[in-house]
Amino acid sequence: MSFFFSAEALYLIGFLVIVYEIRKIVLPPSNFPKNIPTIPFYAILVAKYKGWDQERLFNEYYRDLVEKHGAVKVYFASMWNILVTKPEYLSQILKQDQVYEKCGNQIKIPWSLLSQYTGDNVISASTNNWKLYRSVISNSILFPDLEPLAKNTQKLCEHLKKFTNSYTSVGDILQKYTLANVGECIVGLDFKTWDDAKHAPLYNTLKRLKQQLFRPLFFYFPVLDMFPIRSRMKARRSVVEFKNTYMDALLAAKRSENGNKLGVRLSEAYEDGKISEKQFQDNAVIALVAGHENPQLLLTSLVYVLGRNQKLQEDIRKEIAGCENLSECYLLNLTIIETLRLYPPIAQIINRRTSCPTVLGKDIVIPKGVFVGYHNLFTQRDRNYWGPNADEFEPSRWGLDIKEVALFLPFTVELEPV
Repeated sequence: MSFFFSAEALYLIGFLVIVYEIRKIVLPPSNFPKNIPTIPFYAILVAKYKGWDQERLFNEYYRDLVEKHGAVKVYFASMWNILVTKPEYLSQILKQDQVYEKCGNQIKIPWSLLSQYTGDNVISASTNNWKLYRSVISNSILFPDLEPLAKNTQKLCEHLKKFTNSYTSVGDILQKYTLANVGECIVGLDFKTWDDAKHAPLYNTLKRLKQQLFRPLFFYFPVLDMFPIRSRMKARRSVVEFKNTYMDALLAAKRSENGNKLGVRLSEAYEDGKISEKQFQDNAVIALVAGHENPQLLLTSLVYVLGRNQKLQEDIRKEIAGCENLSECYLLNLTIIETLRLYPPIAQIINRRTSCPTVLGKDIVIPKGVFVGYHNLFTQRDRNYWGPNADEFEPSRWGLDIKEVALFLPFTVELEPV
């Protein structure tokens, strides 16, 4: 009799464990704030199944809730998080960086492929590591060598002219352009993106790696990376291969003419023992990723915006022809800024974790250890701040002249052309 009882007990325990694990996915933890709404865990799955873009997902599941409450509970990266959209909440999070500590994927989901790829870097690190990485590479990023831009822009135009009367993959060409720019202007490495494929091994390896890494299912449920799935195991090997090859190329490119380039600065810090091999690779990768993917996404959005409005194209062409300095091109800069508002290159960022119990705003009590993030698209489409035409492309909303436009930019002290 005891044998049957034990077997039943084991089945019951197993059942309860399964129920508990399902509950962790379906419902947020009981200590999460009760006065902000919960986005259904299946929202992103529905969006992927129906082929919705970010804007449709926003309107279907988020808009009414975030415009009313300014913050919601969301399931992302195999855990529940708090996502804020209200500018006042976002300002509080960024200012109180001792309470809302930076905490990247290397801590949040250390087993994931994404974490293995980008690791501990200047964007995700906090306190001492952040200061170390910044001391090594900040000058390379803040003071890039802009001379290669003209050459790469000329090559971009030449490639586009070849497809004037036929279909072309804009994304692929823009990726070549932005990768060439970050490689030559900041990193100090020629990826040979404009050359024949057989002469650009590092570029081709990177393209294949990105196709392996960014699979939606694994991106939203990184817990799956804990299992020995063949495709993910192959991707892990690809990550190791690329990072080693990339590092070797940077070390080999350490020349006097590349003195301020990121590759040289990392190589010197590594040889002096200031950073480890892994820290070298992680920061080299994040510079490459952020340095080409964000501009690529912006340029892709600009192509979309201008493709829908040929009159705007014509007006910008006329303006540029009559300007000596691109920073004085009022309509051009308004178009870029409004495109960034409507289609931000990075939409969702959840890389902060509460170091202690805290209160967001006046009454949103958040316990210790909760991941908090923000969504640029949702904030920049909020009708409470942008008016009833928040979804419309309206460059004139930014100001009456170029100096007035510059006052609206929260991240720069002077408006510069992109």
